[in-house]
Amino acid sequence: MSSTQTQTQRLKTTTPSKVSTLLPLPLDPVSEWRAWQTFIVFYTILLNRQILRRYHLERNCMRDRPICERFRPLIVPEPFPTLHKPNTSPTTSEEEADNPFNKSTMNKLRTKAALLRARVEKGKELASEIERRMVQNPPLRFPTHFCHACVEDGERVEILVTECGHRVCRTCLTYGVDEDGVYECNICFVPTRVDQ
Repeated sequence: MSSTQTQTQRLKTTTPSKVSTLLPLPLDPVSEWRAWQTFIVFYTILLNRQILRRYHLERNCMRDRPICERFRPLIVPEPFPTLHKPNTSPTTSEEEADNPFNKSTMNKLRTKAALLRARVEKGKELASEIERRMVQNPPLRFPTHFCHACVEDGERVEILVTECGHRVCRTCLTYGVDEDGVYECNICFVPTRVDQ
C-alpha cells in the first residue's frame, strides 16, 4: 500500500472527536478585548501611513506647479488610541467602555476595527489611483484632483473638499446625504461637512 493511500485511509477513519481537537479554542473575554484593542492600534498605524503616503503623493504632484495653480494637500491623521487595562471582574458596570464582559463594548471594538481596516484598504486604492494618474499618458493637469468616491476627474465635474480632507463630486455628495441631510464620508465613514 502506498503512503498516499495510507494517509487517505487515516483521514477516513478519523473520528469527530479528533477533528474537534484541531479547532482553535475561543479566547476568554479579557484576552479577546486585548486582541481587538491590538487590532485597532495596528490598523490605526497602517491608516496613518496611508494618509501620509497620499499627502506625499499630492505634494509631489503640486511641487512643479505655479503657486496660483496649487492645491494645498489636507490630511487629518487618525488619533492614536489610548491603551488601558480592561476591567477583569465580570460584575462591573455595564456602561464602561473597558468592560470586556459587556457585549455592546465588544461589538463596538469589532466595528471600529472593521471600519479602520476598510479605511486602510480605501487609502491604498486612493494612493494607487493617484500614482496611476501621475504616469498617465497624456499627462493629466491635476492628477490628485478627482472624486475619491467615483474617481471622476476634477476637470469634468466640480470637486468639493470635505472637512476630513477627502474630495467628492456633487453627484456623490447628493447620494451620500442621509435622511437628516448629513453627508457621511464614504472613505472614513464619519459624518462630515463639505467646504464650498
